[in-house]
Amino acid sequence: MLQKNATLTRNAQNRSKMKRPNIAVTQGEIYYREIVGMKYLGGKQRLGKHLAPVLHEIWENNEDLNGYLEPFCGSLGVLKNMTDIDTKNIQANDYHADLIQMWKEVKVGTFKYPTSISEKEYLEAKQMKSPNAHKAFVGFGMSFGGRYFGAYSQKYLNGKKEDFCKEMVNSLTRTAPKIQNVKFTNKDYRKLTPKKKLIYCDPPYAYNKYPIKYRREVKKYDTFDNEEFWEVMRKWSKNNLVVVSETTAPDDFVEVWNQKRYRSAAQSAKTRFSEKSDKPSETHTVEKLFVHKSNAKRAQLDN
Repeated sequence: MLQKNATLTRNAQNRSKMKRPNIAVTQGEIYYREIVGMKYLGGKQRLGKHLAPVLHEIWENNEDLNGYLEPFCGSLGVLKNMTDIDTKNIQANDYHADLIQMWKEVKVGTFKYPTSISEKEYLEAKQMKSPNAHKAFVGFGMSFGGRYFGAYSQKYLNGKKEDFCKEMVNSLTRTAPKIQNVKFTNKDYRKLTPKKKLIYCDPPYAYNKYPIKYRREVKKYDTFDNEEFWEVMRKWSKNNLVVVSETTAPDDFVEVWNQKRYRSAAQSAKTRFSEKSDKPSETHTVEKLFVHKSNAKRAQLDN
């Protein structure tokens, strides 16, 4: 660990120039009720604006870097906060063909935004041939918890007034102006050959109480080799500055930042710290950023 945890967290918040509406504090921990972007399982929509100032500082402290890359861009929770850095080389990659097709069309303004999606239309979209932007919109935006075609979300409202389709449209239209300088690619991350890049990786996490399953097809889940991932990160770290989001990492990677976060910002203090329980509900995790030890000094943050 390069610096004290509390100091890092406070500095990361102070460095951000963005407004943070509806701040609430519960038992010393900060969480935010704010406009949340695209629903995407494992995305960084809430956390992205807190990670971005850290990545900005690392970028500014390393003038030899000539571009920014996200091999697992997902819902662009972090990347949309990074497109203002001084470079013409920003690449957003993901192996999900439908997702990347959607981002390409959102960027150039050709995506046709639906006004509503019925359950019948949801099931029809599931059968569409990939790559298909509409399929991604429906598969992520209209699925419960942002799990790709997991379950039709509108069935689980229990009387609440919430329009998932409208929320998805609003999220994409807010993002579109921020990604005009981004190159989108659909590749297996192992096929990428970056050099002199600041690389932010948000891979499927290795250890979770409730493991997240990822898929790009609609009938089977994918597998992710975490050991192979760290081997690739070691290789990339020789010619790039690689920053990895995880909760744990191998011994040759050092932690440069952390912040406690909750799985759901909508949870109340009553739910999170119930007096009827012997201990607080385990609804939080400590989000961490790691770099290879060979790049530890390059990723050191200012006090």
